[in-house]
Amino acid sequence: MTLFGVEGVAGSGKTYRLMELLEGHLRSAMLEDHQLALALTFMHGARRRLRDRLRAIKPLHNRFECMTIDSFAQRVLRRWRTLAKARGMPILSETDFDAQCDGAADLIDIEQVRAWVASRFPVVLLDEAQDLGKGRLRIVSSLAKSVTMFVAGDEFQCLESTLRPSPAIAWLHTACTPEQLTAMHRTKASALLAAAQDLRSGKAPTAGTEFKVYAAPSVPLAAAYLANAINWNGGSTIAAITPVLKGGFAYAIVNRVSTMACDKAKKGPHPFLWENSDAEEAASMVRSLTLLWPATLGDLVAALGTAQQSGPIRQTIKWARRQSRVLGKATFERDEIESTIRRQVELRSQYGGRAHQRLLAMTVHQAKNREFEGVVVFWPYTVGGDVEHKRRLLYNAVTRAQRWCAVVVQNSKPPLPPPFS
Repeated sequence: MTLFGVEGVAGSGKTYRLMELLEGHLRSAMLEDHQLALALTFMHGARRRLRDRLRAIKPLHNRFECMTIDSFAQRVLRRWRTLAKARGMPILSETDFDAQCDGAADLIDIEQVRAWVASRFPVVLLDEAQDLGKGRLRIVSSLAKSVTMFVAGDEFQCLESTLRPSPAIAWLHTACTPEQLTAMHRTKASALLAAAQDLRSGKAPTAGTEFKVYAAPSVPLAAAYLANAINWNGGSTIAAITPVLKGGFAYAIVNRVSTMACDKAKKGPHPFLWENSDAEEAASMVRSLTLLWPATLGDLVAALGTAQQSGPIRQTIKWARRQSRVLGKATFERDEIESTIRRQVELRSQYGGRAHQRLLAMTVHQAKNREFEGVVVFWPYTVGGDVEHKRRLLYNAVTRAQRWCAVVVQNSKPPLPPPFS
């Protein structure tokens, strides 16, 4: 087993260091004509950014595949479905990702399956390793027996309480001695650096020029803080980030700023784009259809044609017409249309991404592994979990900022130290 590990704080350049290690390896052990490097992540957003980094590695010559570990598990199951059936493995739902990863891990434990992967992908990279649960970790740890593997992660950035401490980071320490990165390169703002360090060490972050904390009991006051932060600080990209959507505090603030001028200078509105998960977006598209189910092809195409046009909608129309033409399908059920739209949304996320938007609103989980010039964090009453979980949430939000960050706490008094209980 050849395994290299990298650990570091948010913004310390873990992915950059992975690229350096990969490039050095490829200069001494070039890929053969039929071989590719395999890059794995847990989230699609991290996968897209990793893909862009890999394109810049000259010795790689674009000979790589970059996918989520769930997509890789599906590929293994499809390729070895006959072996899986012979071993009595059940047919798994396409949407049961945990079960699919467990099934793929069972297959990769078999030496001949592992050898098949290694013959195609002798080099494997894994970024954001801290997010892997035991099933997905089994895939990685089994693969590591047969390939050269590079792994990066940070235990403190794991936001799943059931994975604390991160089993993937624990495994990494038993399998190798990870290289430690301690300097944060994402920002040079001293107040942001100090706030990040304080949150990691359990202290209350101290306000400074580039880091502010405000109390706002009402939506209008919180919206004024957001509008003022945009007007005073600016930046090519600004993100409104919240740890939880429950209660509607963050939604109400962002919607208010997006539709009216909320500061004294009346410089608004500032339209934000809310980022939804693939499942949420697909469900929203289906809810917008005015149809009686089951629907005929004509009614379905007409309803989809009046919906807000997007790649997933257009591809669903093509799919429905092909089903009718090739299979003679006359009617369609709601669940199969929703499944098709969801699959098309996921494919768009995997390969196409979304259009650039200057002002974005999202959850902490959606913001992971991303960076913005400015960040406003909305911290509502409804944030759950223990103190450790809340500190990790706030740390992951604050460390997305390159230049400045403001934290707006739903509180009628001066803000209490994190986690703003």
